[in-house]
Amino acid sequence: MAEIPEMPEELPLADVAAVIAQDVSGGTPTSQKRDVGHPAGATTTLRGGEAVETAQVPETAKEETPVIDVHDAHHAASSWKEFFVHIATIVLGLLIAVGLEQTVEHFRNRYELADTREALRREREHNIKQLAVSTTEMRWETAEYQNNLLVFEYLQQHPGTPQEKLPGILRWGHTGTQFSFAAWDAASQSGMTRMMPLVEAAKQARLYRDLETAQSDGEEEYTASYKAAAYTYRDYDPSHLTPAQVADEIELTQALLMQHYRHVLGLYIVGLIDPDFTPAPTQADLEKLSHYPDQQARGLLAPANALTLERMKAAGYVPYNVTSDEWVAPGGATK
Repeated sequence: MAEIPEMPEELPLADVAAVIAQDVSGGTPTSQKRDVGHPAGATTTLRGGEAVETAQVPETAKEETPVIDVHDAHHAASSWKEFFVHIATIVLGLLIAVGLEQTVEHFRNRYELADTREALRREREHNIKQLAVSTTEMRWETAEYQNNLLVFEYLQQHPGTPQEKLPGILRWGHTGTQFSFAAWDAASQSGMTRMMPLVEAAKQARLYRDLETAQSDGEEEYTASYKAAAYTYRDYDPSHLTPAQVADEIELTQALLMQHYRHVLGLYIVGLIDPDFTPAPTQADLEKLSHYPDQQARGLLAPANALTLERMKAAGYVPYNVTSDEWVAPGGATK
C-alpha cells in the first residue's frame, strides 16, 4: 500500500485531498492557492510534498473604451404629411436665417448711411466756406483782368509808352477754387447713395455736379492766365512788346476774361440752386464781365428784344421771368 506523504499543517483539507489523489494516480501533485499573506499574483505549488512559491505577472487591466451611443437614423417619411412637415421645417429654418441676416444688414446700412450723411454735412460746410472765399477772390480777379486789358489797349494805341507812364501795372494773380469731393466720391463708390431717398440723392448729385463744373472752369481760368502772362518769362516790361505781340496779349486777356466769366457763372449757379451757398456771385458780378446794357439802353432796345424772345419761344424757349424785358446773358444767366 502506498505510503501517504506527510502534509504541512497549514495546508487546507481540500488541497490535501488533491495531493493524495495526484499521488495515487502517479502524477505530479500540484495545487495552486493564493495565500492571503503573499503578494497578489503569487501562487503555491506542491512538488514532491514541498510547497514551492512562484510569482506570476498580474494580468494588465484592460482600459475601458467609451462606447459611442449611435442612434438609428430617423426613419424615412412614411406619409405625405410627414414629408411636407419635414420640408416646411427646413424652409422655415431657412427663412428665419435669411430674415436674421437681412435684419442685421438693414441696421448696418442704417448706421453706415448715418455716417455718410454726417460726412456729407461736414464736406458741405467746407464747400460753403470755399464758395464764399472764391466769391471774394473772383471780384478782385475781375478788376485785375480788366485792368490788364485796359493797359494793353492803351499800349496798342500808344506804342512805346514807358511802363511807368502806362495807366496801370499788369498783374496775373489767380487763386482758383478748391472744393472737396471726398465724402461724395466715397458714398458713390460704396453704394450708399442708393440707400438714400431718390430726391435726396438727386439733390446731392446736382450740387456736386455744379461744384465740379465751377472748379473745372476755375482750373481752365488758371491755365488761361498763365498763357496771357507768358511774355513775362522773356521780359516783364510790356512796353518792350512789339505791336503784334501787344495784339496777341489783348486776345489772350480777352480769352482769360471769357474763361473768368464761365468760372463766375459756375459759382453763381451753385448759389442759385442751393441758397445755403452764400455769399455767391450775383447778377451784378456777371454784368461787370458781360457788359449788359443799362436800364436806359434796355428801354430803347425793348422792341428788338421782344422780337428776339418771340423767336426763341417759338423754338421752345421758356423764359425764367415772363416779361417782355427779359435779357438772356451769355451762358444762360437771365435778368
